[in-house]
Amino acid sequence: MPQSITAEELRSRVLRELRDDGRTSYARIAERHGTTRRHVTQIVQQEIAGGRLRITASISPDLLGHERFAYLQIAVDGPITPIREALVAMPETTFVAEISGNYAIDAEIRVGADPHLREAVDRIRALPRVREIRLHLYESIEINLFSPIRTGGAGLEIDSADRAIVQHLQRDGRASFRELGDAAGVSPSGARLRLKRLMARGAVKVVGIPVRGELPEAPTLGVGIQVTGPVTDALARVRELDPEFLAIAVGGYDLIATLSGESNDEVLVLVDRLRSFPEIARIESWANLRIVKEQYGEGDRIIASPPDQGEHQHHRG
Repeated sequence: MPQSITAEELRSRVLRELRDDGRTSYARIAERHGTTRRHVTQIVQQEIAGGRLRITASISPDLLGHERFAYLQIAVDGPITPIREALVAMPETTFVAEISGNYAIDAEIRVGADPHLREAVDRIRALPRVREIRLHLYESIEINLFSPIRTGGAGLEIDSADRAIVQHLQRDGRASFRELGDAAGVSPSGARLRLKRLMARGAVKVVGIPVRGELPEAPTLGVGIQVTGPVTDALARVRELDPEFLAIAVGGYDLIATLSGESNDEVLVLVDRLRSFPEIARIESWANLRIVKEQYGEGDRIIASPPDQGEHQHHRG
């Protein structure tokens, strides 16, 4: 390893590689960052054993029958624990975090056809101690590092072997093609071709998701953005900040983003850059103090053939 790269910097780079592709070769990671395959393997094993990383398959929301996506900020009177546990238990929630500011907790929900969204929000509103819900609909998700956005249109047929492969990957994102083939009742080469097809169509993404829990080492900041002029102009500027998540929203914000970095200083620099863009009229930000759920679908719920969702698939992450 080059002397200019510290152990912590190498760890961050390895985790970033797995965030982009959870099945990327450890040897390739090692070559790119001037270390050994054994060292990369040790880093990953330590992160998994320490409960700080899980490598899993996330599934495109249209393959799960999701049609509406919303971000909720929830004000609470009294202890937050019962509300947090109820939100985590809901199958509709994909992201739940305790946050700073006027709202104690936030959540992303993904639901099927109407009136599923209203019913899900009503269930949350009925929880004891929930005082207020501020709801923002997603018109489209532009970036989500931990989940596919759309399958690329209709016509993607999913059979039982595909489901078995995805289910196995959700338990072990780095399972060998032989293991995937055994699980699906096909050959290793057949499993490889099936996974390649699913990934090429954006149906499945294998990602290294950080288990951030309490006091995350890499801080994340949620940002609600109001823009000046066309949303597309502001969208292009926010993309320059390499956000974890970016959505066009309907409601109190024009855009919703998640910014992250290796330190608070890095995140503060990003926020300063965001404020400086002339396309940005106003921002509201909140720290994700404790992320308690990041989960993007279960394999046994995959539908056979997704509907044609058009050019953009709605949702959060």
